[in-house]
Amino acid sequence: MSIKVKIHNVKNIDDFEFEIPTKKGLYALTGENGSGKSTVISCAAAAFYVPSFYDYFGNPRDGAYIQFDFEGKKREIKEKDGEWKSPSYKQLLGITGFYEGSIVFGNRFKDIDYSLLGKLALVSKEQLIDASDFVAKNLGIILHDDKNYYSTLYMLKNDEARNMKLKRPAYYYENKGSLISQLNMSTGENLLLTILSSIERRLQKKVRGTTPAFMFLDEVELALHSSSLRRLVYFLNNIAEKYNTVVLFSTHSIELIRSIPSENIYYLQRHIDGKLESINPCYPVYATRNLESSNYGHDYIIMVEDDLAKKIIDKILRDKRLLSNKRVLVISVGGWTQVLRFASDTIRSNLALSTTKILIVLDRDIKSQVSSFMRKEKIGFTNPPHYLPVKSLEKFLLDKLINNVDTALFRELNDYLFQQKSLDVITKKYAIDVKNSVYTDLDKIKNGKTLYGVLKNELEQIRKTESDLVTIIVDYLFSSNNPEINELTTFFEEMLGG
Repeated sequence: MSIKVKIHNVKNIDDFEFEIPTKKGLYALTGENGSGKSTVISCAAAAFYVPSFYDYFGNPRDGAYIQFDFEGKKREIKEKDGEWKSPSYKQLLGITGFYEGSIVFGNRFKDIDYSLLGKLALVSKEQLIDASDFVAKNLGIILHDDKNYYSTLYMLKNDEARNMKLKRPAYYYENKGSLISQLNMSTGENLLLTILSSIERRLQKKVRGTTPAFMFLDEVELALHSSSLRRLVYFLNNIAEKYNTVVLFSTHSIELIRSIPSENIYYLQRHIDGKLESINPCYPVYATRNLESSNYGHDYIIMVEDDLAKKIIDKILRDKRLLSNKRVLVISVGGWTQVLRFASDTIRSNLALSTTKILIVLDRDIKSQVSSFMRKEKIGFTNPPHYLPVKSLEKFLLDKLINNVDTALFRELNDYLFQQKSLDVITKKYAIDVKNSVYTDLDKIKNGKTLYGVLKNELEQIRKTESDLVTIIVDYLFSSNNPEINELTTFFEEMLGG
């Protein structure tokens, strides 16, 4: 179950609904500049604490509110008589967490002023204590891949910090006999010290019940090298797993987004009419508008919805030896509307070379909707979209495992994948749960997403992945002499065979 958030008339957001995940792990919130990432993550953080609303959101717009709904509990921050009204002490969702804000509204540089810089510069070593191993070692590992790099990291004693009216811990690093205050360290060091100190305080508090704790980080990649970002992701992932925590960060970083599975990426798309949409799952290539092309580019870019489509096409290209003497990139973009928009953006914005041919392959079940969508969006292509031999992966599995059981595929999956708990047991329990209204979202039941969620959960239990499932399905499709596979093969032979 997720935490439902409704945002109305807050900064540049008129109306927006978002669901905060409650399954431990790393999640990324991304989007173009001005899409509203910082506003959304600041609003979401109000689920577990009361920020200074004027600092974060300015004077409220008429009728502004942020509403939360979690397991029947409600919480609301709203405008009343031109002022922000905080939630009552009774409006608690029963969750805990912390929020580290952006460079503008966060804690990273709150203490910076010229008088304080002078005071901190005069601090002697007698006024300091050793920094904790947690902060010192992880700072060294993330920034330099060396846990001992900051072995001479210190903190200002608590009474000294209070006398200086500091709002957060102040750190010092001894280098060649000289003490360097945190405010004189690099931006990357300053950023990480603040985050690590906050995380350390958060981890000292127990997580009660099964609901995880929450860590929301805005602009987490500020001033960090790509190698440091990779180590930061590894560190945060360990924190999420070990301490039952949801880590949600906003980012533009390709390095960070590539490290997150598509189902954990939320892309904020602001449309021309000002409406804000959250796209999830979202593939990294769509979120970053990055084609991963080399300096020489590609002769063909084939855009598809998901990894099932990508594996089908990769197999056709290999089996028919269609990759000779040409550079071909097959990329998963996301939902079919995302594929069409991204293909159009790629052509219009010259994201690919002018000589590159763009090919589009979509799931077959939306074929009837494509023409009207393209007219509405004023999208057109030299090569019109082609279609897969199957519907979406979720609908395919619902059809083949529940509605019209394909015994050959069922047996293949049961024998080679679901060996701990049999597929027969899984599907029978699913059918009983549907009948008994254990699942309430009828749309997700009909489009196969509920069943797919059950299968994915079982795969996680046996340390298997979606890729393992997709591989078996692709092999099955090709072994069954599927006529649509033959049709798709002919299409690529005609397009790439010359």
